[in-house]
Amino acid sequence: MGKNLISAMLLAFMAVKNPMGLPEVKIAQAEPQNNQASAVSEVDIAQSINNLNVVNREETSIEKAQKELEGYQKALAEEKKAVEAKIKADEEARQAAQASYQNSIQRVAVTTSGGFDSIYAEAEKIYGVPRQIIAAVHYVETGQRGDTTIASYAGAQGPMQFMPSTFSAYAQDGDGDGVALINDVHDAIYTGAKYLAANGAASGNVSGALYRYNHSYSYVEQVLAIARSFGYSG
Repeated sequence: MGKNLISAMLLAFMAVKNPMGLPEVKIAQAEPQNNQASAVSEVDIAQSINNLNVVNREETSIEKAQKELEGYQKALAEEKKAVEAKIKADEEARQAAQASYQNSIQRVAVTTSGGFDSIYAEAEKIYGVPRQIIAAVHYVETGQRGDTTIASYAGAQGPMQFMPSTFSAYAQDGDGDGVALINDVHDAIYTGAKYLAANGAASGNVSGALYRYNHSYSYVEQVLAIARSFGYSG
């Protein structure tokens, strides 16, 4: 028999007697070490996974905080924009109201001269009341009417809307015809000037005199505004 055949038969016999074989024994003996190494590797992997989860949670918290900050900044920007828009709208409304007021005053100045400037000037010279104030009262009371029998619901009469008892107390004959009439524009303007002068307008207390003429602060402001449109500087 050849050496090769004898060797093959010997290996076959050993395989029957020892099915695992020598190399497998060595592998089997090495398995505990591999299991220990595997166990160590699993611990390392578990720790790495845990560390990764921690990092992920930290990143999630940071992202959440960043989103909250971005939301707050966005809300703040929108609120600022709304406030600026309101301020702009208020300013535009104020300017529009002022322009409307100026236009109305200009219209009053243009359309209410009434042709009584000489009477206002004469009354100012006699009683010391600014002619613009007299003219403004005349305008507010009746739109600067001439001779008229117009009367209010309270009983005030004539171009300057006097109560008959008040007119009688201060009546002036403005046109020099010997009679002071409540419905005569010349007489009424002179009487109005005297009344205002007697209540402080001639000495500088125009507002007080106007309040006595009509017990209303809004009336006082209205007359003063119109008087200023006529050139009154007080």
